[in-house]
Amino acid sequence: MNKLLIALIAGTFASVAAAQTAAPAAPAAPAAAAAAPATKAEVRKEKQATVESTTKAATAQEVTKDAAGSAAAAKTKAAPKQLTDKGSKQKAVASTTEAAAMANTTAGDAAKAKANVAATKNDPKAVKPDMKSPAVEKAMQKASTP
Repeated sequence: MNKLLIALIAGTFASVAAAQTAAPAAPAAPAAAAAAPATKAEVRKEKQATVESTTKAATAQEVTKDAAGSAAAAKTKAAPKQLTDKGSKQKAVASTTEAAAMANTTAGDAAKAKANVAATKNDPKAVKPDMKSPAVEKAMQKASTP
């Protein structure tokens, strides 16, 4: 068992040490520096192309997300409404409001405590031993000795 623990600890240290090693540095690319645009106009055009491609990709994602959302909305529109009359809506709102009010307030804590006291109040109490009786005293001494 001790050898297992030692092996686990050593393995943990080895994995942590391996995770902390520095990543190999990328070799310097002198050819990339030579291929970089030299004029400000070329740099500006390159940046514009990058921004345009990023914007097109983001717009395409938003369009597909909107299409999926509208398809889900179309499915739920056909479903019947759950609360059709005014009375059921009022009951639902009242119960939700009451539950929220009791969940995060001291009034809710007090109500829980009061309910807990009421539930445990009628529990039968343990009978206290009569310490004046010598028979009870001897029985307690016998029970306490091993």
